[in-house]
Amino acid sequence: MQVLTNGRFKSVKHRVVTNSIKSRVSFIYFAGPPLEQRIVPLPELLAEGEESLYKEFTWGEYKKAAYKTRLGDNRLAQFEA
Repeated sequence: MQVLTNGRFKSVKHRVVTNSIKSRVSFIYFAGPPLEQRIVPLPELLAEGEESLYKEFTWGEYKKAAYKTRLGDNRLAQFEA
């Protein structure tokens, strides 16, 4: 969402708050576009003359980069223009 909106909406860092009194149940759900899908800011959201803050990349490139980083890292840093 951060790239699609050219930085208008910021991605949140992964965070878990634990509770020592109550148990916690988590469900993992992975979804995303095809690996070859290009990720760029939506043209409709760019003001006239506004440059993209990010280099174009594919979902597959993002996933590969994300798996090499920690959850708290800025996973978009390598794609910034």
